[in-house]
Amino acid sequence: MDAVAHDHQLRTLLRTYLSERVTVNDLLVEEFQLAFGAVRADLALVNGHLEGFEIKAGKDTLTRLPHQVVAYNKVFEFCWVVTTKAHLADARHLVPREWGLLVAHANDLGSTLKSVRTAKRNGRRDGNHLARLLWRDELLAKLTELGLSQGLKSKPKIALFAALAAALPVDELADYVRNCLKTRVDWRAGAKPRECGDSSHPVAIV
Repeated sequence: MDAVAHDHQLRTLLRTYLSERVTVNDLLVEEFQLAFGAVRADLALVNGHLEGFEIKAGKDTLTRLPHQVVAYNKVFEFCWVVTTKAHLADARHLVPREWGLLVAHANDLGSTLKSVRTAKRNGRRDGNHLARLLWRDELLAKLTELGLSQGLKSKPKIALFAALAAALPVDELADYVRNCLKTRVDWRAGAKPRECGDSSHPVAIV
C-alpha cells in the first residue's frame, strides 16, 4: 500500500518535518477553523507568523482545494499544500504561486517530505476573517485598549469583529491574533473523527 495513501500518514510526515522548526514558544493546531467555521486547515503553525498546511494524501481528491485556497488566503501569511507526487502537477495548477509545496518522497527507510516550492508571503489576508479567530474577551480587551469599547460591550460578536477589523491594519491584527492563540489556556478539547469529503480527520473543537 502507498505509504502516504491516507491523511494520517501524510500528517505524521508533516509533523516530523516541522519538528525541526517548531520550538517551545510555537503552537501547532490541528483542524484550525477558517472561513467563519466553514473550512478547517489541516494543520496551523503559530510562530512568528500564521502558517497553514493543507494535506492532500494519495486517497484524497483535489476537488475542494480551490475553495480551501480562498479560505486559507484570508487568514494565513504563509500557505502550503502537503501532497504526493501523483497530485503534485494538479496541486501546482490549483494554488497561487505564493503557496509552498511539500511532497512525499519514498526511500529505503520509508517516506519523507521535501520542499518543491517555498511559500511566499500572502498579500490577500482579510481583517474580518482574522478577527473571527478571537474570543469575545480577547476582542473586548483590544477594543478597550484602543479606546473603542464604549457601546460595544453588550453588542453581538459580529459587531466586535467588524469594529476591530476596521480599527487595525491587517499586520497588527494578525500579530494580536497570534499572541492570543499562544496564550490561551485549555482552548482545545478532545478530538473526534469526522468525515470532511476527502478523508477522515480528527477535530479539535475551539
